[in-house]
Amino acid sequence: MNTGVNYSLFYEILLNLREMFHSYGRIDDANSKLDEIVKIIYLSYYEAINGRKFCLSEMRATAKERFDDEQHIAPTLREMFELACSYSPLNNSDGTNVFGANPSLNIQPSENVFAEKLVAEIEKIDFMNLVNTQKLSDFDIINECFGHFVRDNFRNNKEDAQYMTPAEISSPIIDMIFDDMAKDGYFNKINLENFKIMDPTCGVGTLLIETTRKYIEYIRALEIRENEKEEILTTFMNNGMLGQDKVDRMVRLSKINAMLMGANVSNIFSGNSILGTSAIGEYKESIDLIFTNPPFGAEYDISNLNKTAFPYIQELFVNGKTISSEILMLLRCLDLLKTNGYLAIVLPDSVFSSKGIHAQLREIILDNFEIKSIVELPAVAFAQAGTRTKTAILYLKKSKPKNSSRIIMSICENIGYTVKERTGVPVKISTDGNDMELIASAYINERECITNDCIISDNPSVTIISRTELIDGIINPGFYNASRLKTITNLQNTKIEGFELRTLGDIVKFETVGRKNLSADSDVRHISVLHVNPDSTIDFQEVLKYKPISKGRLCYTGDVLFSKINPRIPRTTVVPEFNMTLVCSNEFEIMQPCADIDAYSICLLLKSSYVSKQIENLTSGTSSSHNRIKREQLAQIMIPYPVSEKAKSNIHEIGRAIGSALHKKYDADIILRQQANLLEII
Repeated sequence: MNTGVNYSLFYEILLNLREMFHSYGRIDDANSKLDEIVKIIYLSYYEAINGRKFCLSEMRATAKERFDDEQHIAPTLREMFELACSYSPLNNSDGTNVFGANPSLNIQPSENVFAEKLVAEIEKIDFMNLVNTQKLSDFDIINECFGHFVRDNFRNNKEDAQYMTPAEISSPIIDMIFDDMAKDGYFNKINLENFKIMDPTCGVGTLLIETTRKYIEYIRALEIRENEKEEILTTFMNNGMLGQDKVDRMVRLSKINAMLMGANVSNIFSGNSILGTSAIGEYKESIDLIFTNPPFGAEYDISNLNKTAFPYIQELFVNGKTISSEILMLLRCLDLLKTNGYLAIVLPDSVFSSKGIHAQLREIILDNFEIKSIVELPAVAFAQAGTRTKTAILYLKKSKPKNSSRIIMSICENIGYTVKERTGVPVKISTDGNDMELIASAYINERECITNDCIISDNPSVTIISRTELIDGIINPGFYNASRLKTITNLQNTKIEGFELRTLGDIVKFETVGRKNLSADSDVRHISVLHVNPDSTIDFQEVLKYKPISKGRLCYTGDVLFSKINPRIPRTTVVPEFNMTLVCSNEFEIMQPCADIDAYSICLLLKSSYVSKQIENLTSGTSSSHNRIKREQLAQIMIPYPVSEKAKSNIHEIGRAIGSALHKKYDADIILRQQANLLEII
């Protein structure tokens, strides 16, 4: 943040404006209040660039001249705003104004006292000084202050999703990108002469502003003649900052934000970037850098899409008639990037780890683009915007990957803030430290000195993975957590006499798919995940009471049941003999031993620390409370397997001892229940 801009004063002004609107009460809609404040801030800026100070004394003089009454502040303010709206940069490409068809203030001509209070607050922002000292390029109202103001004081958790990508996330990623550009020699004369940054889902312009500021900072630091720097920056501010959003209010705020930076706001468009008719279609294969956080979850009819705007879409097998917005936005960005351009995009966990079309998409990306880094974000990252969906940032370069290409996988657990509910509103509370900054530093330093060690950092986890080391083409950083890699390395380095490492898939047979589905009834009892106790026994008293709606998979005595959901809570058991037919929840994986190791030993090994760490890191899901490990990843778990006769004998003894102990516990539970029933009779 530039010291030339007094953000604390600005935030105080905004808080005062909030109180004024709350006290005034006529305008009760949050968006209307937001629009009104933006209009007056813009008017203050407009007066400054025309050499006039926006202040109450000047306003009174104008009111006296225009209405013969210096108290007529409201009508004067309205007329000044309508005149300021004729400023050509406010016009959209279709000729309409960013403030609407008939731009005017919502403040009524009779509301002079209220208007006077507003002017008295806004005049504290010295736009004249900011313009004269060229500090406007460092003054990001909406991102640094206005976004926080709106979020903290006006918005509810659902609507705020449109507004901000936190700087705690964006700033370190931008540092990584620009460091790469410099090291890759991207900032040559040809690229600098026509450098373009874009966010095709720009919202209020947060990412555009952050990225633009970094570019300006970089150019100013170049060791070239000052007149060359000014030419480069002038060209860029006129033609190089490009954005688009489908929500008119977002476009308006983004344009005001860009205008206050001194950028050409006619390059921020209103339109849906997925549809082929939008303005950004003119920039096919011409953008140097895209940083975007697109909306997730919307479905688009494939028949309505302009296929030429989505490279590789024909290679994706689409099951159905629609395709998700996040996939389309990724493909759209790749189409807009020039060769060797850079892309950073926030995407949901499914893109990085799910099967089907997502797996096909990953294969295309891995085959055709140089993935530089993937950063997994914590669930709290966008919690203030009303979602805890698991997300990660995909950062790539539009160039063919080399055989030696490796991906730096990072996991951010501490984002520098937490989010708590206060009177029903999610509030962001700062915490110590930000893993994103450490991740960016580790990434930048690793580029300078690539080593053979796959672990760059333990905390936060930063690892470097080649394509041959990917598990089933999955690029979820959690799968390559430093903790898991270190656990495997330790197992490999620890020579246990008579044992060797094998995958779980080598020593068990996965039976789940082949088992019949049955409904629970008087003869069939259903085991749910919650029926498995921490000691690996099954709570049959609860099983007998349980009446589920869904069917379960048939299971037999000796089956190993492993809960795939939320594996951080280990729920593993061996099915004992029971006098009724048993089925289990589909959240279980059913396994049968197929080597020299028994079911009880397998159950115990799956709960061991060196195995459970691997399991935790191979999970994926939409949120922290709905993580699952898939069968394919479970089969990859490394298990110490007995190969010598002595080791086999020891394992058999352990298995027998565990089985005997568990059976005794089941017998004891039966006796306890029987005695309890007798007491009830007495």
